Amino acid sequence: MVLLITQLPATILTMKNLWKYSGYLLIGTGVIHNLVGLLMGWSTLQGMHQAGWWNTLESAEGINFERSAIVWFLLVGFFWLAMGHLMQCWLKQIQKPLPIGLGYSFIAVGIAVAIVCPVSGAWLFIPQGLIIILSPQSSD
Repeated sequence: MVLLITQLPATILTMKNLWKYSGYLLIGTGVIHNLVGLLMGWSTLQGMHQAGWWNTLESAEGINFERSAIVWFLLVGFFWLAMGHLMQCWLKQIQKPLPIGLGYSFIAVGIAVAIVCPVSGAWLFIPQGLIIILSPQSSD
């Protein structure tokens, strides 16, 4: 691990340029989120697999909330992966900081979710939002 960190370019390790990697930070959050989802929801996913996947969230008795929760949990993680990729494409092609409103949105979502679920990864969105807001010449 130490070897990996020492191989990173010095610019990544400075807060001054951290905003250039905002998309990668969100991709990392999405990867962590989905790994946790797979680990915690594995038995639920196995049950869905054994049931043949098709229409396994609802039955005559109603919605299976455990199955629905894992599907939405993983879906959100995949959207974070996609949004992180989009953010990184913006940063690479436009070569300007992300819109400042995105940073405020990350902070608002992080705080709101952390209030209702303090033992979660919601806290990761607050520093990610701050990195976007504090980037030099943040766009409107």
